[in-house]
Amino acid sequence: MYRLRLASRFAAALLLVAALPSAAQVANVEELTYPPLPSFDPPQPTRVVLDNGLVVMLLEDHELPLIDVFARIRTGSRHEPAGKVGLASLTGTVLRTGGTELRSGDEIDDYLESRAASIETGIDTASGSASMSCLKEDFVDVLGLFAEILRRPVFAQDKLDVAKNQLNAGIARQNDSPQQVLFREFAEIVYGADSPYARNPTYTSVAAVGRPDLIAWHQRYFHPNNVILGVVGDFDSEQVLAEIRAAFGDWPAGPAAPPPPQGDWGEQFAPGVYYARKDDMTQSNIMMGHLGIRRDNPDYLAVELVNEIFSGGFASRLFSNVRTKKGLAYAVSGGIGAEWDYPGDTGIFMTTKTESTGAGIEALLEEARGLSSRPPTQEELDRALAGILNSFVFNSDSRREILSQQLTYEYFGYPLDWLSRYYRGIQQVGLEQVRAAARDYLEPDRFAILVVGPEAGRDRALDEFGTVRAVDISIPELEVEAAAATPEATERGRELVARVVAAHGGGEALDALVALRQSGQAVAHTPQGAMQIKVRELVVFPDRYRQEVTLPFGTMTTVVTPDGGFVDTPQGARDLPESQLADTRKSIRRDLVALLRLRDQPGFEAVATGAGEIDGRAVERLQIKLADDLIGLAVDAATGEVVEMSFRGSGFGGGPGEVVQTFSDVRAVGGLRLPHRTVSTFEGEPYIELTTDAIELDPQVGEEQFDRPVEEAAASGG
Repeated sequence: MYRLRLASRFAAALLLVAALPSAAQVANVEELTYPPLPSFDPPQPTRVVLDNGLVVMLLEDHELPLIDVFARIRTGSRHEPAGKVGLASLTGTVLRTGGTELRSGDEIDDYLESRAASIETGIDTASGSASMSCLKEDFVDVLGLFAEILRRPVFAQDKLDVAKNQLNAGIARQNDSPQQVLFREFAEIVYGADSPYARNPTYTSVAAVGRPDLIAWHQRYFHPNNVILGVVGDFDSEQVLAEIRAAFGDWPAGPAAPPPPQGDWGEQFAPGVYYARKDDMTQSNIMMGHLGIRRDNPDYLAVELVNEIFSGGFASRLFSNVRTKKGLAYAVSGGIGAEWDYPGDTGIFMTTKTESTGAGIEALLEEARGLSSRPPTQEELDRALAGILNSFVFNSDSRREILSQQLTYEYFGYPLDWLSRYYRGIQQVGLEQVRAAARDYLEPDRFAILVVGPEAGRDRALDEFGTVRAVDISIPELEVEAAAATPEATERGRELVARVVAAHGGGEALDALVALRQSGQAVAHTPQGAMQIKVRELVVFPDRYRQEVTLPFGTMTTVVTPDGGFVDTPQGARDLPESQLADTRKSIRRDLVALLRLRDQPGFEAVATGAGEIDGRAVERLQIKLADDLIGLAVDAATGEVVEMSFRGSGFGGGPGEVVQTFSDVRAVGGLRLPHRTVSTFEGEPYIELTTDAIELDPQVGEEQFDRPVEEAAASGG
């Protein structure tokens, strides 16, 4: 809650200013008087439990002819098997997109669109959710579809494939945002890598999830006695309750959902300094803290006031001291975290210049220690309490928001008047309780300090703050089983590689090659449709690369050298994210000429995997292992030329999948024989078709071909 409160504080301040008497009425600000705050008494929904255990909560709101339905389902990703992380998220997505026994997902889309209605589903860490929104006149029909989705989903395989690709695309981009890296890795430090509150999907865990897993998950958790259904809008309660009974009343009860996973989540926690290197940025992102508390902790209200004093607004200690007075932070926030039914994570966060990393860490530690050495004053407490109470109206400014809160309280077993108790109780908290909470629940000497950012340019060494542990943020590849490297398969693999080398020009010609430039036309089959592009590529072996892709909206140039990489677009140049840089370097090695040039390098292993046929041509297959990459080749049994190459690559969405390249139109170029037509598929679907117009061996290459644009380099300090 403390991380989200600043915006509501600002809105409350504006309302307060608007309500002030005019300046002409008083001589100075001390003479201003304010009326007491009105009592807080939000409306309470009607609660009914059906015979099958379904809890229904009804709250009428006749302002607009709309009806919204919200459901909370007792499930959550914290119940996933460790080897199938991502299962809950996929179930929540495909529950809606995958159709039902009566309608496909696309038919559901059309049905809802024609009625300006919506149905959404999802599963997060601690619960599942489903919602619908429609016009009052369409309520009965849309409610029937809503019940159909919750009760009789089919989880169509094609929609599961789409959802897995989307999830994999997110994994591919998970290191692009430094703050995403920071919060993800901090959770793992605080809760422990094996905790269900710190696990993250991987390519391998997503690949392990199949349609039967989604069906089994639904059968385990989706029963009426595990569902809380809330309805808010323009309706008559008795009539709507009758419709809900008609839609859900014959849904048989099932086994109760399991309780939240139990464990000492702080057991694996180790204070100290943690560092995740991320050189494609010019700032340091810092998070420090330890395990937090639950909201049913008797000191929770005192903790809320501590958080408000510490980080609740512009006058809070963190903001005024670290950001305003010292000028160290672009952003700063933090406090003692609390979740509903498991401990939250206590974290203090900031972004700062790389050159002020050490000063930023010291400033955060100083403020954390200051809550004990310079305990909160009565003035700070009064200001904090006023800030919370003045913004309290924003907690319940609509009946839809009130109902959503009630569903949360019901779901986690809190009193339905919990917010009213909060409002009354926080006004009774005294200064000594606040000071005790600050001492008891914020322990700077036990902090884990995590830094995400570049290694060079810091003002102080991180080990000045404690022993530094490196945090590996590399994205694990999909665990693919390599072909069995028997002596016979290895020997035949070497023979096939030698045959391929000879068929494409011979080892002497390949090894003597210094650079290669090619240009051509391509058709890219993007999710938005086919796109015509022009491509120019330059490779200076072994590790310098330049690609120019001319698109309808301009030219995009990608450059990779041993020192890094950047992409230059009409909007300017920027560094390649580390994941994209790694993928580009892999793609350079996968080029047929580059791959054959590496045949005698350490780590190059070739294993024959059997014979086959492609479009009527007999082929022999082999698998090449190169570092952490597995590349399949299909070799024409008659000519020795490579007919096909396959590997795990990235699609247009960024997610991984199988790329298959089929080569044709092989022509002599100098002393080599190279394909001039390449047709690629991604996960069996059309991907890129490339027709090469020209190939030039050992062209003249200027070093400026690999330089970053001068104006961009100057702007970035490079």
